[in-house]
Amino acid sequence: MADSQLRAGEIKSVLLAEIESFEEALHSEEVGEVLEVKDGVARIYGLTKAMANEMLEITSSESGDTVTALALNLEEDNIGAVILGEWAGLHEGDEVRRTGRVLDVPVGDGYQGRVVDSLGAPLDGAGAIETSARRQIDVVAPGIVKRQPVKEPLQTGIKAIDAMIPIGRGQRELIIGDRQTGKTAVAVDAIINQKDTDVICIYCAVGQRAGKVAAVVETLRHHNAMDYTIVVTANASDPAPMQYIAPYTATALAEHFMWQGKHTLVIYDDLSKQAQAYRQLSLVLRRPPGREAYPGDVFYLHSRLLERAAKLSDELGGGSLTALPIIETQAGAVSAY
Repeated sequence: MADSQLRAGEIKSVLLAEIESFEEALHSEEVGEVLEVKDGVARIYGLTKAMANEMLEITSSESGDTVTALALNLEEDNIGAVILGEWAGLHEGDEVRRTGRVLDVPVGDGYQGRVVDSLGAPLDGAGAIETSARRQIDVVAPGIVKRQPVKEPLQTGIKAIDAMIPIGRGQRELIIGDRQTGKTAVAVDAIINQKDTDVICIYCAVGQRAGKVAAVVETLRHHNAMDYTIVVTANASDPAPMQYIAPYTATALAEHFMWQGKHTLVIYDDLSKQAQAYRQLSLVLRRPPGREAYPGDVFYLHSRLLERAAKLSDELGGGSLTALPIIETQAGAVSAY
């Protein structure tokens, strides 16, 4: 009997010690669930505090893999999010978690000479990339006070352009024309001509054939231009959300160098395909269509991108971002939508 009482006393003292040392550490997280998935867009219920353009993580109940989504439509009772990657394995009821981060990409000097996708992941099989920070891909362009007039020339290497319509560092110059008229050739020539200058080049291919992008990369390698070039590509086979964010990713990579006081040249090849990808997303998200079914903010899509081309003031380092957007016209209709 005494033994059993002794044991009860020991148990009591152990329990008391445990209770005294107990610390309540609550971990709460907002978890939503997928209502439906179709055409690369997920309807999500339950994430009432999500931000516009926030990165969400969807966990597939089938495979356990995590897929990143981008919250674009914040509606009264659900979120319309575009899925950045493979969406076929996602189902109704899959768990969705917030990351608390607006869509950003890793940036750093290690990107020079590499071929990457819209999220900054390497595609050239040359191993991981050394990154130093992360940058939001969609930021407000520098204001008037932060800029200075464009005054330094950026030589393209094509005498007719450099003599008659010279391009300045920090300028935007549109390359427009029908298919197979040599728009990409002008842009690639401009990259190759920056060989002995201090300009870092970014070639952003949107909705192009993978073979065409590979040919451009090979041309740049042949002329030793890849040493100072980054290629960001979202091929024709990639989902529309990846084609939509590719130019913003390329600009974020360029801005990393610009804010260090360096000079950059970004070529968007081409923004017609980006507008088409954005139209596809907007229609699936049920945004009201306008002329030719493009959404009402299709002009803002490009203006907020190209307005980030700037020549910074000397107080901010004097860096520059020069933009050469390419637009493909249909049968010479330069004034088309």
